[in-house]
Amino acid sequence: MLVLVSRFLIYGVLTMKSRGQWLLLSVLFLLVATGSGCQLISIEKATFTPQDPIHYTADAQPIFNPNGKEVFVLKAKDKYLQKRGYVKFCQNTFKPTCKNKLPYLRYLGMRGYFDSSTPTKTDHKSYEYYPVVMENGDKYFFLSQKSTGGKYGAKSPISLVSLGQNFDQTPIFDNSKIALVAQYRSFDTVYYTLSNGAVIERQQLQYIRDISARYAGQTQLSELLLNTTIEKSELYNSYFISPKNAVAESEIKLIIGLSDQRQWLRLKISHSARQQLNFNGYSIVADELLWRSPPLAFSSKKSAQQYNQWFEIRANHQEIKIAKALSTAGRGLLRFHGPKKSVSKVLKRPDKQQLADIIALYALLQREEL
Repeated sequence: MLVLVSRFLIYGVLTMKSRGQWLLLSVLFLLVATGSGCQLISIEKATFTPQDPIHYTADAQPIFNPNGKEVFVLKAKDKYLQKRGYVKFCQNTFKPTCKNKLPYLRYLGMRGYFDSSTPTKTDHKSYEYYPVVMENGDKYFFLSQKSTGGKYGAKSPISLVSLGQNFDQTPIFDNSKIALVAQYRSFDTVYYTLSNGAVIERQQLQYIRDISARYAGQTQLSELLLNTTIEKSELYNSYFISPKNAVAESEIKLIIGLSDQRQWLRLKISHSARQQLNFNGYSIVADELLWRSPPLAFSSKKSAQQYNQWFEIRANHQEIKIAKALSTAGRGLLRFHGPKKSVSKVLKRPDKQQLADIIALYALLQREEL
């Protein structure tokens, strides 16, 4: 339809003979522009009945009254993410239909509350949906995802304001300025929100405290560990410490291994795509440093519709030199090489900071064991 109208407009420009035709054509052009390129995003709201009825002022404005329920606020977003609006506010509990994007400027800083402390029916074990009521009276089902830490996880658009209950706020570690400020449950897992805005799982906190107890200079060590994901092998009584980050399409990271007897460091590079690319090497650019690996055998695994390829090696002098160079580089680039195609990733500030943090953490673990 739009193509036909466009052709009509072009024909009109070429054949018009009077001022009236110019005016008519201008009006038609504005109608097409506003009707096709500038239409408003459709937002579908949920239709559940809140546990406590919403009350209104004489001017029909909703009165925000959480009545002791858990209150949240919509977080500020980086500039490049603002155009995407706020997602995860759904009209029902079926994920494929959750396409709402709440306008960023209209909803920035708006509060809301969870109408129920327990999730409603979900469509997948990794998703849970909570009925929420916004400050403007809108109702939605909020989508909480296990992979990102539940309701207040790393990629959640909301942060906690009040749980509607008392919580004994205490320093997360001895001599730390960071405190535990609230506790909530999501996916049958207990999480803590911290005074710096971060969220941590109870089990992760216990791992950090167990590791820190073995070392001097606990505060710096513990706070670096807050930015990691820790796994424990009960069989070997060993910990594996990696950066806490959302899964990226391409990444380079350092992983620390820690046992009672020793520490070790591994370098892992990985890439995920919808097609198998059969990489056989990689290279890095860190300002003036250029380095390319010899031919390598990448591991590969298909998961859902993605092919995951990775190479992992014990980090010796060369690998540590590369990681250090990338962590401080003004321009850092990771490139995967295949027989038919190469894929590149420019490292951003968070990527570099993760490398720097793991390097600093590894140095502390080596130097300050009790």
